[in-house]
Amino acid sequence: MKDKSTKRTVIVGIFILLGLVIFATGVLLLGGQKKTFMRSVRVSALFHDIGGLSKGDNVWYSGVKVGTIKSISFLTHDRIEVQMDIDKNSRNFIHKDVRAKVSSDGLVGNKIIALAGGTATAPPIADGDTIVVETSISTDEIMNTLQVNNKSLVEITGNLKTITQKMMNGEGTVGKLLNDETLYLNLAGTLATLRKTAANTERLTEGLASYAAQLRTEGSLANDLVTDTVVFANLRATVTQLSAVAGNADSVMQNLREASAGVEQNLRSNSTPAGVLLNDEKTAESLKATIRNLETSTEKLDENMEALQHNFLLRGFFRKKAKREKKEAAQAPQQPATQP
Repeated sequence: MKDKSTKRTVIVGIFILLGLVIFATGVLLLGGQKKTFMRSVRVSALFHDIGGLSKGDNVWYSGVKVGTIKSISFLTHDRIEVQMDIDKNSRNFIHKDVRAKVSSDGLVGNKIIALAGGTATAPPIADGDTIVVETSISTDEIMNTLQVNNKSLVEITGNLKTITQKMMNGEGTVGKLLNDETLYLNLAGTLATLRKTAANTERLTEGLASYAAQLRTEGSLANDLVTDTVVFANLRATVTQLSAVAGNADSVMQNLREASAGVEQNLRSNSTPAGVLLNDEKTAESLKATIRNLETSTEKLDENMEALQHNFLLRGFFRKKAKREKKEAAQAPQQPATQP
């Protein structure tokens, strides 16, 4: 009986020892996870909204857990002080210009405070420091934005449905293009014309480029006119001379006009000989009578000469003259007759 009681006592002692070991292990594990027994520095941050953050939540820096939240308290109605215990082994890597913001462990995980930033030139954080807070978008704001976007998306989808229905019914320009073949053909013709115009423009551009290349060809007249100052100066002098010649020609033409005007005036005037001959009828009649008298006198002179030839006193003279002329004609060299 005594052995059985001893054995039972030993078994109970073993279970109690195992329970104590498990309890101590759990306490140590939980304390290590919550950083309960660690050496730490306490810093704080002032938030306007902590988005459900609670005491005991973790503090992360660059994705590494470096501390826990010690306490949360209101300073004013819109200022919340969050005190954090940071492991002293990590404080050397966290500098005073670090920034804090409320975040979450994963997409829908527990709330945490995420520390980020900081420069190596700034000193490490110390006990009692206040960390600058970086404004972050809360989950509620994200959800509200998504709801607004969803409403806008629904409205846009409805508008697209209305537009596509009108297009299928042939309403509007796009609807007519989709349903009216004639309009499509006209548009295709217009595009073809535009392509031809573009091709013509391209050819014109190529022609201009070719002409410009010819202008740059050395030795050509166009290049000399553009680049050779001597040729251009000579051309300018020639143009100046042509202008002077044109001015002189204008003067000569003006003189000719004045002279012709004077001649015309003299021809129309009865005080000049030409004007009298052209405009005075009496003078013209007198001139005609004089010409008729001359013609009559010539005829009478011919008759007198004929009479003199038959006069016996001068008949020998005219016969000798006729023989002399006949002899001279016989002695003259005969020219060969031209064949027809």
